[in-house]
Formats: sequence, structure tokens, C-alpha cells
Amino acid sequence: MGTVADESLDGATGVAILKLKNLRILVVSDVSAETVFGGAERMLHHHIRALHDAGAKVSVLTRQPTSDADILIKLVHGIDEHRLRFSGDKGRKGLLQLRKEANIWWQMHQEFDVVIAEQPFVMWALMKAGCKLPRLQVCHSFAFEEYATRHGLDWSFYHRLVVSGMRKLEATVYQSAQSHLVLSNFMQQRLQNFFNIPASQINIAAGGIDGFDLPWDQHEKMRQTHWGEEVALPTIITLRNLVPRTGVDLLVQAAAIVHIDRPDVRWHVLGNGALLEPLKQLRDTLNMHKVIKFSGFLPEKEVQQKLWSADVFMLPTRSLEGFGLVTLEANVLGLPVIATPVGANPEVVPWHPLNRIADHATPESLAKTVLAYLDTLPNFKERQKLASETEKHFSWQKHDHALTAAVNALT
Repeated sequence: MGTVADESLDGATGVAILKLKNLRILVVSDVSAETVFGGAERMLHHHIRALHDAGAKVSVLTRQPTSDADILIKLVHGIDEHRLRFSGDKGRKGLLQLRKEANIWWQMHQEFDVVIAEQPFVMWALMKAGCKLPRLQVCHSFAFEEYATRHGLDWSFYHRLVVSGMRKLEATVYQSAQSHLVLSNFMQQRLQNFFNIPASQINIAAGGIDGFDLPWDQHEKMRQTHWGEEVALPTIITLRNLVPRTGVDLLVQAAAIVHIDRPDVRWHVLGNGALLEPLKQLRDTLNMHKVIKFSGFLPEKEVQQKLWSADVFMLPTRSLEGFGLVTLEANVLGLPVIATPVGANPEVVPWHPLNRIADHATPESLAKTVLAYLDTLPNFKERQKLASETEKHFSWQKHDHALTAAVNALT
């Protein structure tokens, strides 16, 4: 296949990074790497960078993020992102369109050695087009479960049929891959339980995080900038897509409970989604409009500044937390995390003693954990230590080594 594998040692971490010289890799995804919006885009963006740095010749295949988007763009390092034409239809019509477009694309692009698939749908279309290359299948969560949680309130026979069809599609994709990559033991177990994937085929590589050169001497000034007259009040923050599975309704209710004993605590919700207005209505019904603020979508730099300026991060997940990169994003800014015991949270969050896991995924349990924690908030030096320890413990170099080793095993 024209690849030479060797190893070099990362000087900062001592981790051996496997090199993939001249290996022609097609990265297949359902999202675009052009802009980072969430965890899926962040992992895709990092995998592309890691493979390029390892010497591989990388191309990306995805679907149009919007129906008028370009079908070919250049990413960093001159990497091509090819996009199948896609109307945006998330049902049978959309799948048939992807299958048709993948067939056309594949007939003209069969120059690859290995496929790395980040999500299932475009990969399914490529398989139907005849792609049988060795494949590493990444799994962050299951699409059929994501769909089920989004439609939990308007569940019908139609939704049951859709979930059944999506699960069969995912089974086809996962069971046909030669190797798999997950971020947690939790997702390894779910791959085994749902799709009978042997443990020997599953590589576990925890997510990583890039550190920041934080100006700690300006921390109080930053807090003053963001919280103004409320700078002296304890601030709890979250960053979530506002959909049912992320559990922000639990946070709103927990805030109301905490307010009884600690009316000084302020709460900030960053992020957008279908539940933004219903969550605001819940806040107002609980008479918490002066205590809980919804900021919507913010630029990444402002998000980081607000997280750094807060006292505690809450991760109130209801379901489907395959890893929770946001835990690392908070910790690397010196921000401790309080989370529900859902998904991979019990595996990831307790890595550091400043983080906390609530006993149950309920408003009452979250409120109890918050009230106990407010009396023991970490001091300035403890937060600095949390940031530096997070950067070291969750270095991307460790993830990169597992990724490149899994790819090399396919060759």
C-alpha cells in the first residue's frame, strides 16, 4: 500500500507517535471539518490534523452542510474536503440521495488505502457504492439513540420505525468494520452489547485537550469584565446543546432548589438549540429570571473567557454522554465539574478530586451536590493546578498514538 510506519518520541509527553508515511487515508464523516461547532466536529478536526502530522495523505468525504454549500473546499494544510450533494432531508429521501451521490463520487475516487469513518450515514452510502477498503470505524454515540431522545416528547409509531431502520443501518456499518475506536470504556461496552462487536476489535483512546497559556494574574479582571456587579457572587455555568439529552432542564430546576438556601448563586447557560424557549419558560415559571441567564451561541474565545471566569461547571446529562469532551474543556481552564452519573461521566469526571458526581440524575441530587461544594470551592492555586494537570493527563499525543496504531494495524 505504499506506507512506511515508524515511531518518533514526543518530547513534551514521552509518548511514541506512530508515523504513517504516504498512507492514503479517506476520512468519512457526516459533519464538515470547515467549522468547529461541537464535539463531533472537534474530534474530526483533530483526527485530520493528527493523521496529517503523522505523514498520511488525507482527504475528507462528507455531505453538504447546507444545500447551497460548495461541494469541494480546502481545509488546513491543503486537505481536500469533498461533499456529497445533500438536500438536508434526514429521512429515507436523504439516504437515497446520499447513496446516489456516493456512487457517482466513488467511481472517480478509488485511490485510497484505508478509510476512517467518524459517523455512520455517509459511510453507509459509500459502502453501498462498493467501497470495501479496510476501515477504522469511530463511534462517539449511536445515531438511533440521538434521534430517539430528540423525539421523546412526540413519540409515535413512525418514530419507532425510523429508530428501527437507523439501528439496522448502524449495525451494518459497525459490524462490517475491521476495527473500531471509542473514547471510553462505556462506549466499548455499548458497542459490544448493541452490535456484538468483539472487545478485541475495539480500541479505547480517551479524548484530549489543548492547554491554554492562561494569564492568571488577570483572572480577577476577567471576572469583573464578565460578571460586573455580581463578580463576588458564586457563578455556576454550563455549555450545552439545548436538546433533551443534555439535561439543562435539570440544571434549571436544581438552581431553583439551591436558591432557597443560597440566593446569592448565579447561573449561566451557554449554547443554543430547540429547547431554548421552553427552558426560558421553565426558568420564568420558577421565578428564576434574575438568577439564570441564557447567553445563546457565543464565539469560542468568549466561551473560554466565561468558563475561566466562573466557579463551577455543571454537566447535567440525561443520556448519551459517550465521553464528554466538555469536562476536559472546563478542567483545562481550571474549572471544576459537577455532573450527573450518566453515560461515561462516572468514568471521566472523577479523574480529578476537584470534580464531583451527583448521586442521581435528578434536580434534587444536583442541588445537594452544589450546596455541599459551595462551602469548599477551590482556591486560586488549586484551580491553576487543575488546569496544568488536565493538560498533562489528557494530552492529545496519547490519543494520537492510539489512533495511528489502530490505522497502522489495518495495513
